[in-house]
Amino acid sequence: MPSLSTAAMDALLNYPFPGNVRELENILERAMTLCEDNKIEAEDLQLPEAELYTACVIHSDVEQLTSNEQATGDASLDPLLNNVEKETILKALEQTRWNKTQAAKLLGLTFSTLRYRLKKLQLDKKP
Repeated sequence: MPSLSTAAMDALLNYPFPGNVRELENILERAMTLCEDNKIEAEDLQLPEAELYTACVIHSDVEQLTSNEQATGDASLDPLLNNVEKETILKALEQTRWNKTQAAKLLGLTFSTLRYRLKKLQLDKKP
């Protein structure tokens, strides 16, 4: 199973996702077919150029997100996807001051879908 490069992870974390989680799944499925050497690069994601450029120049904590998986040699796609989803949801919640209705709208999700994902990712309680 392909893994995400740091640049690809950064691009995903900084992409605004006007759609919903299905859009993320479609982007990653397409990238998996385009990637070489079992490594998904930012270019494989085929995100619009402005987001790619922004993602490449903005420093993020992507290394922290992937350090545990890399240290154990388990850099599979599922934990990385969960980390991307978790960070994206957290950013939306922070932007909306933890207003779940507004965060769901910002993410292009229904309120119930956001609640399900919050519970799945163990984010259902405000820190």
